[in-house]
Amino acid sequence: MNDILENLDNLFNDKSENEKWMLIMMIVLVIGYLSYSLFLPYAEDTYNQSEQHKTSLKKNIAKNKQYIASITVGGDREFYVKKYSNDILNLEKSIVQANDNINFISVKLEELSPLLFNKKSWSKFLNSLTKEAKNQGVDIDYIENEYVDNNGSFGHILEISVGCKGEYKNIVKFINKIEKNILVTDIYGNSIRLEDNATTTYSDINISVWGINH
Repeated sequence: MNDILENLDNLFNDKSENEKWMLIMMIVLVIGYLSYSLFLPYAEDTYNQSEQHKTSLKKNIAKNKQYIASITVGGDREFYVKKYSNDILNLEKSIVQANDNINFISVKLEELSPLLFNKKSWSKFLNSLTKEAKNQGVDIDYIENEYVDNNGSFGHILEISVGCKGEYKNIVKFINKIEKNILVTDIYGNSIRLEDNATTTYSDINISVWGINH
């Protein structure tokens, strides 16, 4: 740096005032040109980036203002937040109520199950007659049955005639078990007689099954 300054002093010593100012002006112009050439592209690039960022910010601000305006009702920016929260709460209450209704219906259907009758329960009932007769030591001679269609209303659904034989006490137990069946049954007719030198008791039992077709 000292050498450069010394060379500049030597250069200016031999020059007149006008020449000195001319050299200074030339040096300033060279420095200005170099500065302009080097820093202008950088400055322009920085300016353009700033403008782009500014434009992007303006768009975001406008978009956010539009969104805020769209969710604001009566000056309340949280109107829809409150509304949807209330809707969710009501929906949860509806779900709880629906589950309660389902449980209530399930319990009621369980209570009404002995009144509901179909072909499956029909076959189970007929099978239970033979099974119960065997348990009570009673022999089945015949089973006759007739299905009655009551068009879905409550009433007679099945009429059954059972002929059996065995000891008197066993037949009485058998009849008692029939009346206590899970289905709604009614023994509307029964004849008991002794045959074979009073060693065997015979019985003809008439049974009505009540319920609802489904």
